[in-house]
Amino acid sequence: MLAPACRVWLRSQVSHVDDIQVDIAGGSLQILSGTIPRVAVVAEGAIYQGLSLGSIDLIAENIRINLPQVLKGQPLGLLEPISVTANVKFSEDDLQASLAASLLSQAITDLFTQILGTESQQPDWIVEWLRVQIVPQMLILHGNLTTEGQTAPIEISMGIAISDGQILHLDPLKITCSIDLPGSNITSHSIDLGDDVNITQLQLTVGELLCRGGILVNP
Repeated sequence: MLAPACRVWLRSQVSHVDDIQVDIAGGSLQILSGTIPRVAVVAEGAIYQGLSLGSIDLIAENIRINLPQVLKGQPLGLLEPISVTANVKFSEDDLQASLAASLLSQAITDLFTQILGTESQQPDWIVEWLRVQIVPQMLILHGNLTTEGQTAPIEISMGIAISDGQILHLDPLKITCSIDLPGSNITSHSIDLGDDVNITQLQLTVGELLCRGGILVNP
């Protein structure tokens, strides 16, 4: 009964999904005590808050929740951190469709701000992101930048690699815009994704992005 209930709940969290499968391993008494050894979720074509999530394959293990208390009407909660491994595949069309979502467009703008080193001040420009391209080991973003009454095309091309499971390297990095932007001559940038992240593979091929790894989900 738990797997169909989880499937219904997951469907309620997205605005669209082509297919979703949930498999829960464990005995009934074990699960009722609040311990779930393994949960596997496979989803195709899910859209969450405007983000086209492509193909997702998740496995969570050794989950401990307060299920006995939930059965008495209390809110659901994790009792311990859980390890989640995932295979996620995005097509270029998935990312292109997601550009209209504020979650992705704002994330790209925040990254652009970080690259320019202007996080500590309010930027005097805005960017409308229009197109994304995925080529082998390279991501290319196109948009229009507006500042002080001027508007000009902007292109950011970046090679993407991962080291130590959590350090994301944008190298080579090139920002092309006819408007002079302080810091835009930067040629590489690194981002620490945090100790709870462990990416084992990050690959960009023609029109497709593949990411494999794990994340620790804390209570």
